[in-house]
Amino acid sequence: MAWGNRADRIDHEGPRFVWQQIADDIAADIDSGALPANSRLPSEQALGDEVYGVARATVRRAIASLVEQGLVVVVHGRGTFVTAEPR
Repeated sequence: MAWGNRADRIDHEGPRFVWQQIADDIAADIDSGALPANSRLPSEQALGDEVYGVARATVRRAIASLVEQGLVVVVHGRGTFVTAEPR
């Protein structure tokens, strides 16, 4: 899956937190099958700098939300991966 620039998907002026919007965007890709099980997400730094144009801490919070939802797992030293379990 090509990630490209997704900064235009984020509404910085809206009522929802930016991290929630990022988590929802990634979750939608997982739910649609665009990100299949065991797919590796780009690094937090790459997601922040190149994909969404936000701070790394914002991406980290979005990833934490996806972990809480059971959509991804973070493997220290390896990356963040889509889980095999559907929602």
